[in-house]
Amino acid sequence: MILATVFSVLAFLTVIPVQAQTGIIVPLYSYPVSNATWEPLEMAISTFPDVQFYVIVNPDSGPGPTDTNYQAAVTALHAYANVLLVGYVLTGYGTRPLYEVQQDIETYGGWPAATGLAGIFFDETLAGLTKTYRAYTDAARNVTWPGRTTAYVILNPGEDIGYSDYYAFADQIVTFEDTYARYQNLAPLPLPHPAQQSVIMNSFNGTNETLASLVQCFETSGLASAYITDLDTDIYKSFGSDWTVFVQDVNTEGGSGAYR
Repeated sequence: MILATVFSVLAFLTVIPVQAQTGIIVPLYSYPVSNATWEPLEMAISTFPDVQFYVIVNPDSGPGPTDTNYQAAVTALHAYANVLLVGYVLTGYGTRPLYEVQQDIETYGGWPAATGLAGIFFDETLAGLTKTYRAYTDAARNVTWPGRTTAYVILNPGEDIGYSDYYAFADQIVTFEDTYARYQNLAPLPLPHPAQQSVIMNSFNGTNETLASLVQCFETSGLASAYITDLDTDIYKSFGSDWTVFVQDVNTEGGSGAYR
C-alpha cells in the first residue's frame, strides 16, 4: 500500500534527479501576540539545524508601521543560522507603481540590522511582465541588506510560468500555491528550473506516508523549497497539525544546512 502511494505521488511531478536539498518556505503571516505564536516555527528551526528555512515576514500585507515588538520576534528568528528572512511586498499583479513598491522595500531595508532581513518576497506576481518585475527586483537589490552582498528575491505567481525570463533574476519562484486536491488534479508539475522553484500546498488530507512520499519526490526533483499544511482556512495564520511531521520528513530526506 505504501509503495502504491509513492508511485501515485510521483505521477504528479516531473522528476529530475539531482543532488540538492529542499528547504522549507514559511508564509509567516501571523502576528506574534505571545512567544507561543511562532513557537512551532522556532522549535522546528532549532531542532533541525540542517534544514534551510525561508521565512516570509508579513506585518501588515507589507511592512506596515514601525512595530518594535514584531521586529524583536523577527530578530529572535534571525539568531539561527539556518534561517533566511524576506519581507512581504504586494505587487498587484504588476499594476502597483514602482515608487510604492520601492517605499515598502526601503521600509524593510530600514529595519534594525539585528532583524537580519535578507531580501523581498514579491506576492501577486503576474507572468509575462519581465520589465516590471525586473524593475521591482532591481529596487530590492539597490537596498543594503545586512550581511549580504545583494537581496534574496522570491517571486510568487503561484502557478507555472514556463521557461520565463523571471528565472534570470529571481532566486526562487513559487510555481504552485493551491490545495492538495488541485495538486492531485494537475498533470505533472512542470519543473523547468527546479532549483529555483517552490511549492506551497494547503488543505493536505493525506496520510503520513503520503506526506513523506511528497517530500521525497520534492527532494528527488531538486525543488528549492516547499510548504505543506493541512489547514484549509486561515492557512497562514498558524501551523497545521501536520507541521512537525512535515519538517521531520524534510530533515530525513535532505539536510545540508546551506541555502541556494
